[in-house]
Amino acid sequence: MKEYIIDLISMMLALTPIYLAARYLQLRRRVRRLSAQSGTKVKLKFNKVREISLALFAIFMVALLAFVWQGEYARVGSMLQLAKERLETREGINLIPFRTIRNYYRVFGIGGDLFWVNIMGNILMFVPWGFGLLFLWKRNRNIFRLLYFSAMLPILIECSQLFINRQVDTDDFILNFAGGMLGGLLYWVLSGIFPKLKEIAL
Repeated sequence: MKEYIIDLISMMLALTPIYLAARYLQLRRRVRRLSAQSGTKVKLKFNKVREISLALFAIFMVALLAFVWQGEYARVGSMLQLAKERLETREGINLIPFRTIRNYYRVFGIGGDLFWVNIMGNILMFVPWGFGLLFLWKRNRNIFRLLYFSAMLPILIECSQLFINRQVDTDDFILNFAGGMLGGLLYWVLSGIFPKLKEIAL
């Protein structure tokens, strides 16, 4: 578990200067556009807490995607052929819900490192996804949008892993989805305790 966390943090640190440069250029273009429209120089007002939160959210999510998309890459045709063959043979594909979870529990128990990495890790990694969606954008603060986004990202990840020769597992989807929903629930609980959290979103 420790190694996975270190790898994820390393990716985030590597991505930080890229994000800062991209964000700077984005804000600079916005200032130029608004200044041209108004005819006077415009200064943007910043919510520092939101900017820091947005940076952490974006950097974490890109690092997470880079982490889960580590695999075997080749020419597009070869990757498509690999996906076709895997669908035909079902190699590395589990479509039976809770089979992998049961197997990990049966073999390693709750206290085993592999249980925590493969079960709890798949949940916890997606908590920031659900939390950030509600914390940063007001339009996402309803159960239907949370359900949609919590489901769509894991579906995208699992489908893409079919092409890079990584395990495609229904249980990973279930756990990732649960993590996203848990993140949304965490936001609603914390925003009820600390109402000022609701003021940060756009």
